[in-house]
Amino acid sequence: MTTVRHILIALVAVAASCGLTALATPSTVWASTAPQLGPLNPAFVEALHDPQVALGLGRLPSPVEVSVSRKAGARAARAMLPARYSLVEAGLVTRPVKDQGADATCWAFANVAALESAILKRQGRSTDLSENDLVRRSGFWSTRTQRYAWGGYDFMAVAYFARWAGPVRETDDPYGRYRAPTPKRGKTVRHVQGVVMIPGRRSSLDNDLVKGLVMENGALSVGMCWDDAAFDTAVDDEGTHSTHYLPEEREENHGVAVVGWDDAYPAERFQGMYGPPPAPGAFLVRNSWGADWGSDGYLWVSYYDAAFARDMGLGTWGGCTSYAAVADIGDYSRNYGHDKLGVTGRVGYPDGGPVWAANRFTAASRRPIRAVGFYTLSSDTPYEVWAGPSLKQLTRRAKGVSALPGYTTVRLRTPLKVVKGRTFVVAIRLASPDGSYPLAVERGRRIPLGNSRVVFAATGASRGQSYVGAKRWRLKDLTLSLPRTNVCLKAFAD
Repeated sequence: MTTVRHILIALVAVAASCGLTALATPSTVWASTAPQLGPLNPAFVEALHDPQVALGLGRLPSPVEVSVSRKAGARAARAMLPARYSLVEAGLVTRPVKDQGADATCWAFANVAALESAILKRQGRSTDLSENDLVRRSGFWSTRTQRYAWGGYDFMAVAYFARWAGPVRETDDPYGRYRAPTPKRGKTVRHVQGVVMIPGRRSSLDNDLVKGLVMENGALSVGMCWDDAAFDTAVDDEGTHSTHYLPEEREENHGVAVVGWDDAYPAERFQGMYGPPPAPGAFLVRNSWGADWGSDGYLWVSYYDAAFARDMGLGTWGGCTSYAAVADIGDYSRNYGHDKLGVTGRVGYPDGGPVWAANRFTAASRRPIRAVGFYTLSSDTPYEVWAGPSLKQLTRRAKGVSALPGYTTVRLRTPLKVVKGRTFVVAIRLASPDGSYPLAVERGRRIPLGNSRVVFAATGASRGQSYVGAKRWRLKDLTLSLPRTNVCLKAFAD
């Protein structure tokens, strides 16, 4: 794996030297005080050069990787977790299990399953949400064929939910690749205001954080490497047992949802080509191949599966997503944001210093600004939230530490009064607890494919929208150095 990882990292350097600025670093020479683009996940770069790698299943690597410190993992290990738990038995999953068909849309099914479960757990209401609307209106790829055939990743789903494009009900947009577009867009029925995103398990028994998120928020969207030879279904006096055990580290190709676990699940029930794992223990997993597949659409994956929800370091496909804060649509009246597609890049300083970022918006009404939404990419990230009528009139409205990476909404201690038709500014200061580039940005991406380029992420940014700097009083327009780039920062009105 080390050699492969070095090769992938080298690919990023080669792309930069060949002028593939959309996939590497900008050609503009930055001033010493200007922030820089962080490196893309090398596995993402490789996949974009060959989108066919995910054809048929649909799990793509994220362009930006999140990180969780061992300290955060140790906190999770101190939690008192049961030896066995099932969201299915608790009635905290929607029924029946849905079918993605022959499309590469597992990523959408896994995220919708996780969100449906979170709504059940938080609100006690079963809501059948549309995967089709997520796929069609994610904003990524150029054509319908690409959206259904070339796959996706969890950040795509989070961006769709965070901008309130969805979720919509299944009845408003039933699943079907070749179904004619609905004449009227469905109504968004929930507001997603918080998401936890972790890189995955470091080892076969590093399961506490995964388990804790399932217990706290419901089903967890994860990736795995599906291998037919690792799968087996057997029937005995206790029922049907569908299992998967792959002992080798491999790139993920399929998105599923963890819905429970059993520390004592018998190792001898894994009868695929690779034989039984070395010890008992398995996750209960919801697939997206219909209720007639496996055990009513579910299977057990061994803790010792080396390509299931695994964090294998830089250049891997890892990532697990939990929907931590979901509200009714009456919580806020308006969502101000410039980043339709969410996180496609990261910005920071080579010395690991803090980053200031701001977005300017024009008030659509007199309703005051009550909260802001932003991403953190590392655990234990300190933040400050500022707001005011202009860049020179900002005051601090909140501060804290984001325990785990993901998307968060922070309420302002004092709401910001605005005037309809006039501009206002919200800003954040993010420190880097691990020396990485902490600021999430949306940046256009194109794929070199043969003699042409396919638009993967079509973004647009104008001057006067996003600002970045090392100090609050040194904020500069981001588009002057990074065209087609916006800060992932939202404002919410009462």
